[in-house]
Amino acid sequence: MNSVFDPTEYDSQENVPKQFQQPIRAYMGRKLDSTNLEDVSYIPNSHLRLWYNNDTVAYAEHHHDAAEIIYVQENVYPVRINDVTYTLNQGDILYIPPNVPHMLLGGAGIRFILLLDLSPLSVYSEFNANASFTLKPQFLQSAQHTTAYQIVRKTYDQIIEIYFKSELMWEFQIFTCLMEMFTRLAQQNFSSTQNFNPSGGSSSIVNHEKFSSLLTYIDQNYHEDLTLEKAADYVGFSKFHFLRLFKEFTGFTFHEYVIRKRIHAAERLLATPKSITDIAFETGFNSINAFSRSFRQITGMSPTEYRDKKDKYNDYGFSQSIIL
Repeated sequence: MNSVFDPTEYDSQENVPKQFQQPIRAYMGRKLDSTNLEDVSYIPNSHLRLWYNNDTVAYAEHHHDAAEIIYVQENVYPVRINDVTYTLNQGDILYIPPNVPHMLLGGAGIRFILLLDLSPLSVYSEFNANASFTLKPQFLQSAQHTTAYQIVRKTYDQIIEIYFKSELMWEFQIFTCLMEMFTRLAQQNFSSTQNFNPSGGSSSIVNHEKFSSLLTYIDQNYHEDLTLEKAADYVGFSKFHFLRLFKEFTGFTFHEYVIRKRIHAAERLLATPKSITDIAFETGFNSINAFSRSFRQITGMSPTEYRDKKDKYNDYGFSQSIIL
């Protein structure tokens, strides 16, 4: 039975090879609150942290605002996400979405773990319109030898080299690699669908264009009264057909997706002096109770708790948002 990591202890680099020790500031240990929400310690003034991990201890269930990408170098590393256990063999790569509860079950071996704030990528409308794959786990296995795996592994290897060299504009270089990685994951995600496969013919291409346009419209009008009827009419489908296609395209129901967009907008507004009541109505909610309930369901905390936590860690380079 693997021991469980004590989050109050600092991580030591004594057993880490010199070339993989933190290049800018030592990793100062994990901090969890009462809801098992981890405050992610990024490199100062950056949006990520990568570390070489050879701990044998297990990490109890936790969640954080960062996306997490685990890349196993040696032996086996089991990870549990909700009720699913992923057994990572040497060379396997697992993407864990932001704010999804997960456990690292430990064991002897070596792996790299990248914690990443996705918000810099959200400035690209194309990323927002195709980012549904970032909201669910992605498991790439070495044994399958897919093109997507080969590209993702190559870019992860480049990220490792860039990070630990820590040369001029290192973070910019890493995000260049990440854009290539996520492009390949998005292409793989839509290739597995029935109605949005890029190689599925003209109808699939048209469907993708229509629903990408719809998501852009939602991004710009989340605060309005966005009804199912309006959305279905926007893409030219019946409500029944629209519901099925929307779930296939995004992985969420229409209602779930709109709520997530409103909460994401609220996260940004909580960085301003605006009152929580004003923020609730400005982001399209009809009542403060509905807003607070939805905010807690998605982020794991109340709007007030989120504002306090963001203010507390703002000077340390922590992520400004929890969801896409």
